[in-house]
This record gives sequence, C-alpha cells and structure tokens, in this order.
Amino acid sequence: MPSEPTNELEGAEDRTHRAPSSGLTPIAAVVYCAHGMDSTRGKTAHGLIRFTERFDVRAVIDPDFAGQDAGAYLDGTANGIPIVATLTEAIDRLPQGQGAFVVGLATDGGVLPPHARVAVARAISHGLNVYSGLHVFLSEDEELSSLAQKHGVTLFDVRKPPHRSELHFYEGKVHEVQSVRVLVLGTDSASGKRTTAWVLRNALKSKGYSAEMIGTGQTAWMQGARFSIRLDSLVNDFVAGEIEHVVRRAWHEAAPDVVIVEGQGALLHPAYPGGLELVASVQPDVLILQDVPARKTFDGFDHLPMPPMSRQIQALELLSNRRVAAIAINPKGLTKDESKTICSTFEREFERPAIDVFSEGCDRLIHLVEQHLRTRKPIQ
Repeated sequence: MPSEPTNELEGAEDRTHRAPSSGLTPIAAVVYCAHGMDSTRGKTAHGLIRFTERFDVRAVIDPDFAGQDAGAYLDGTANGIPIVATLTEAIDRLPQGQGAFVVGLATDGGVLPPHARVAVARAISHGLNVYSGLHVFLSEDEELSSLAQKHGVTLFDVRKPPHRSELHFYEGKVHEVQSVRVLVLGTDSASGKRTTAWVLRNALKSKGYSAEMIGTGQTAWMQGARFSIRLDSLVNDFVAGEIEHVVRRAWHEAAPDVVIVEGQGALLHPAYPGGLELVASVQPDVLILQDVPARKTFDGFDHLPMPPMSRQIQALELLSNRRVAAIAINPKGLTKDESKTICSTFEREFERPAIDVFSEGCDRLIHLVEQHLRTRKPIQ
C-alpha cells in the first residue's frame, strides 16, 4: 500500500490517524459520493472533482448519476473523471487495486450514513487507505479499525483535531504577516467560498505572484492546502489562536505575496454561524463576500429565508470595521446572462465590484489585492 509521508511539524501524531501535512505526490483515489452529487451534501466530492493537489481522482461513486463525466455534470466541462455506480468499477481504475478511498460526503452533523459505512468496510477489505472528513471518526470505530488493522490499511480522520498541547492561543501578532491578507466569507454555508479562494490563488500564481490558500475545512485539506486547519473541530478557546497561527506560519515558512483565507459557514446562518472569528483573527486587507443569488433560503433550512444582501453587508462591515471590497457570485442555478445581470445590479446598488470568477476571471479581484502589496511592486 502507498504510505503517507510525514513532516517534522506533525511528527508521531500522524500515527494516531490525524491528517498529515500536504505537499505530497498525488495519490490515486476514488471518491465516494453516493446519492450526494446533486446537493450540497456532496460538496467535498465536488471540490475534489474540480481541483486537488493531494489526490489523483480516478472515479467518483454515485449510482444515481453513473455513466456521466463528473466535470461535465458539475460545471459543463468534461475533465475525464467518470461517475460510476459501484466500488468494483471504481477500483478497476486504480493502479493494481492500490490507492485511496475518500469519503466525499459532507452530511449534516458529519455523520456516516449506513450505505457509506458499508462502502468504507468494502474499501478496507480491498486494501484501500480511507480518508474521511466527517465528525464521526472512523479510527475510533471498533469494527472498522479492527478491519483496517486486519488488512493493513490506515484510516485518516481529517477532522480529528490536534492534541490540546499542540494548540495555540491568540497572541495578537497577525500584523507581523507582510502578505496581503484576503478573506473570503459567505452569505450562506456551501456558497463557494473555498472554490473562489482556490480560483483566486491560482489566478494570482498565473500572474507571477506567490500565493497560499489557507484552508479552514476538511475539503481544503483534501485538495492539498499546504497551510490549513479544521476550524469546526477545534475547542472554542483556541479557534482565534489557531487561525492566527496558521496565517503566521504561512508567512514564516513560505513568505507569499498573498494569503487567501477560506471562510466557514456564514455570519447570519442560524446553524453554521461563522466569520467574526476569522475577521478578528486574520485582520484582512481585502474582504470578499460570496453569494449564491439563486438561493432564497439558508442551505439545509428551506423554511428560513436568506437575509437581503444589504443586511449581510451591513452586518459584516459593522462587526469587522472593514469595507466589503467585492462581492463574488456563485452562478449555480443561473444562466450566464442572469449571472451577468445580477453582477451589474449588485454593482449599481452596492457600489463595489460584483464578480462571477468563472465567467469573468479574477483580474478585478487581483487589482484590489495589488493595492495592498507589501512585499513587492505589482507586476506590469
């Protein structure tokens, strides 16, 4: 079986099934997303289909959409990753049956559905290392851990937090970071914050800037974010400190021109409130607000209407004492013309850029970033 290298920062803790660091050669993998491709429950799989530096995704398992190309299904552009109906079909696409099985589901409460548990057990029996970003830790499941030991494979619980002795308390030193600090927050959970962060990071690199994406959830880690934490599994007292620490670590180890921090949840979301701790700890130079215009209710709560954009901006700016520099649009559920019209409407109403990065690109966002560069002059 291929093994996961460790680094000096993680040390022996990797052997307790905590997620190792990134920067690895991509691992051939199959992603399990049964009955989830058409909803936000599949957002981990969606992220891995669109972009990952950690895995070489060979197939996605979802019998409801088998026979389709995963990229074409998600975004209308084929990427050569097939959606298959069974684990057997998926394993046939791995080199000699070797590789990894990734749980691509992001269920409410982070639970493991019964059908996924069966699939995990089968993957273990086939000798595949298993990666899970759920709150339920597979390595603490007696039946699954015994089965893994029997077959000589490892269960990686990506959301398993570090030991408390390794956690960091807030020090108020984030201003030592000379990178431009960009924070992408959202009006809702599962709104595309992480995807926009990656798109902007890659666009900055294509322009010749050095940039690091700071992951704050399990999917960003699975996609290969070199510097990342799993925010929602941390003890509350250490949340601010861990955010500050990972941003400072990125600066000290990589000295990038720009760090882009992935937001979590949404400031006004009743079930997944998030944003204030990130604003307070990151002290961003550029604050981007991600919206899903076609979504009229909060993700997962069809009876709770989304607050108007004006209130979302007002609340965020009041609590952060910063101007929202731009609105990023998730075009899901919109035609290209509808997305363009909404961007134009937002720009007129709120007097700031409103951008669909998939159709427009990131040039205007990069211009906002360039105004805050501290490490070098903008590239001409």
